[in-house]
Amino acid sequence: MGITDDRLPDDEDDLRGAYMRRMHLPEGLRMNGSISIRLIGLLGDLVGTNSLEIEVEGELGLLQVLNRLPEGLKREVLDKLGEPSPRILILVNGVEVTSFGDLEKIRVGAGDEIVLIPIIHGG
Repeated sequence: MGITDDRLPDDEDDLRGAYMRRMHLPEGLRMNGSISIRLIGLLGDLVGTNSLEIEVEGELGLLQVLNRLPEGLKREVLDKLGEPSPRILILVNGVEVTSFGDLEKIRVGAGDEIVLIPIIHGG
């Protein structure tokens, strides 16, 4: 007999919906820890690694996290106005979010993964 979690939906469609809503939880529901950032293609070359960890307390807006990137990488990911560069795709937990609009409304916290992909990249 397995352990059940009453907070998890029973049916697969509800489970998918719960997963998608996870990105929009109110601030403070997640523990402190780190956000994993994967860098694809030439972005990794800019900082000498294909992954970074950013320590966070609670949740932050996605743009707040991107502003914590190393300076050279940040210049590639954000434009001069501090908005996401049109040359970069941004995925949060496997979902491409660049076209969602105001990225500050997308909340990320410990355990989340951000993937940065240049539009022009090798296969």
